[in-house]
Amino acid sequence: MNAPRIYVLAPVHNRRAITEKFIRCLLAQTYSQWHLILIDDGSTDDTGKMVQAMVPHAALTVLRGRGNWWWAGSLHQGYLWLKQQKTGANDIVLIVNDDTAFHPDFLAKAVKAIKPGSLMVAQAHHVKGGLDEVGVRWDWKRLQAVAVTDMAEVQCFSTRGLFLHLADFLRLGGFRPVLLPHYLSDYEFSIRARRKGLALMTAPDVFLRYDDDQALTGIRNTQGYSALKSLRMNLSIRSADNPIYWMSFILLACPPRYIPLNLARVWWRFFAPLRKGIRRRLLRSA
Repeated sequence: MNAPRIYVLAPVHNRRAITEKFIRCLLAQTYSQWHLILIDDGSTDDTGKMVQAMVPHAALTVLRGRGNWWWAGSLHQGYLWLKQQKTGANDIVLIVNDDTAFHPDFLAKAVKAIKPGSLMVAQAHHVKGGLDEVGVRWDWKRLQAVAVTDMAEVQCFSTRGLFLHLADFLRLGGFRPVLLPHYLSDYEFSIRARRKGLALMTAPDVFLRYDDDQALTGIRNTQGYSALKSLRMNLSIRSADNPIYWMSFILLACPPRYIPLNLARVWWRFFAPLRKGIRRRLLRSA
């Protein structure tokens, strides 16, 4: 049986130095049967040209966007590209962040470990040392994601280093970039995969390293801004608290009995800055 090819889906945007470190990890792999699909969503720092200069032409495809694909849209473009290709029956997809690093045997160990009909996430180790998580458990009563290190608790995965067989990837139908263009799209994808019968798995020797300082992007904290400014910021695609996309996620992924409560909770959280502003005004005028 021929060795499977690994299609590496890597969305990038204006992080040339970070992307270059990722490419060097990829080029150092002992497993040579990989093809990088670099999804360059509107970079203006010549990230694409840098990668083209480093990666052999036969091992690289560059898909170029205009900066409006975001994470899920970028991955969906990779999915659409793969649908049009002649691929092997045993080929594998790796979805990965460019702000990760891994050892030269990373791909080789993943090929040995992954099982058909499964999602396998690379265990996340912090650059400062130690296992950070193997997956995520959702506390639907509180609408909170909890990082866990015990596979028995895992309900879904991030796409920071996610392996699955290409046939399974195509069967899942890609991502939902209109409903979930960025945040929460990875959790919805893996929850959907689990509902369709794919097993969630990991392997201790398949791991990568990441750095919080590089990984955390977008709008995650609006403290210090006025109430109206906070509301406007949280309606951005860049906001991890965007209520529109939280509603999409709840309707797509939440157990039905918790949907009404969590829809209400989303808007209660969204208007929290406005409530605080009103309280401060009332206290000052009292």
